[in-house]
Amino acid sequence: MKAVIAVLCIALLIAIKDLPGLYRKHRFKDMVVYIVMLAFGAWFSTIAAQAKETSSPLILIEMIYKPVNSLFSHLFNL
Repeated sequence: MKAVIAVLCIALLIAIKDLPGLYRKHRFKDMVVYIVMLAFGAWFSTIAAQAKETSSPLILIEMIYKPVNSLFSHLFNL
């Protein structure tokens, strides 16, 4: 639990340091991308800090590929 709090505090400090500069320059699209990437980084870091076992990214690729493959098989009668 302490590791998760530490990761979130570090992410918050990074955001406090970088976001005001982007706001002053009116770089709102960059701010959105920065916040999303920082959120994903913090999320993955909290998972790593908790030492949880994550599934393979290959499962996601298979979930996407199977319906597409069956669609093309159906369309082209392969």
